[in-house]
Amino acid sequence: MGYYLGNVSINVVINYVQSFGIMAPLAAFLLFALQAALPVFPYVVLASACGMLFGFKLGFLLSWSGALLGACVAYTLSRLAGGNWVCQKIQSRWGYDVQHFNREAAFWGILLARIIPVIPTPLINIAAGIGKVPFWHFFFSSALGKIPTALLYTGLGISLLRNRDVKSTLLILGIILVLALPGRCLTKGRTPLAQKVDQ
Repeated sequence: MGYYLGNVSINVVINYVQSFGIMAPLAAFLLFALQAALPVFPYVVLASACGMLFGFKLGFLLSWSGALLGACVAYTLSRLAGGNWVCQKIQSRWGYDVQHFNREAAFWGILLARIIPVIPTPLINIAAGIGKVPFWHFFFSSALGKIPTALLYTGLGISLLRNRDVKSTLLILGIILVLALPGRCLTKGRTPLAQKVDQ
């Protein structure tokens, strides 16, 4: 039986990671890093698959540390290669002017944005790099902010797909919704990471 989240089969991800044999944890770690830097497939799929494959502790560690590495890579590349072209692309796609990035609110702003999925993750990484947010501010706020989603999505894979624990699954989904739905309300009135440009 195949499990799907979005358009991606979790079983396909599991089979691919398992094909690396004893190197499977390393392969999963690198996939998380790639996903964070270039999000071509949903993070929740990979985290759920790793929860099924490696159990909660190792699955969480891989999903958290790999995503953190990928975010740092994207931040570093954006800081090195940042320019008007990148800023214009971000503004045209997401409507944010990262040239007006608020550095004073960087730590708490990034932390909140990681926990409450309002701003797309790639935008956070790129905006922080181009906005010249100090690396350690970015690192520690991202490290803390990525913990809840890594815990929730890894646990989702175990409770829903491995144990078929309906109560735990509903609890996890409820927590995700609590974080996601009121996100925009919680961030209203706070200093934004980057200035939103009216289209």
